[in-house]
Amino acid sequence: MTAYCTPQDLIDRFGQAEIAQLAPALLGQVDTARVQRACDDAGDIVDGYLRPRHTLPLSAVPRLLVKLSAAIARFELHLGGDRQPTDQVRQDRDQAIAFLKDVAAGKADLGIDASGNEPQEDTTAVRFKPGTPGIANEDLGAYRWGGPL
Repeated sequence: MTAYCTPQDLIDRFGQAEIAQLAPALLGQVDTARVQRACDDAGDIVDGYLRPRHTLPLSAVPRLLVKLSAAIARFELHLGGDRQPTDQVRQDRDQAIAFLKDVAAGKADLGIDASGNEPQEDTTAVRFKPGTPGIANEDLGAYRWGGPL
């Protein structure tokens, strides 16, 4: 079981007030144990989608995975009692699940290899500086007519 987000991630993303309302403790504090369970549950859901394409546990957790897991955990906290997820919370969870389905199908990736590592930089690739058009017209002209670059 891997939790890709923490209770503090949820507080940072959605605010202390919302998380405290969903998982109340004494004096307006957050029941961190309940929030951690939601994070763990979200991690289990995420693992189900990652397992076919990645070796788990991942050696590094991409920020995108924290975001997706937080959306799922937030949805989990909205369930139970007289609480119902808002349309926005449900939409965020649905979008996270849809992206994870694409990852599982090989249509999207998390920016990591199958072992969970960020891919090594390809030093043989052609690189352009930000803000440049790529090849200057004078260089292109020299190429076309066989002149010096």
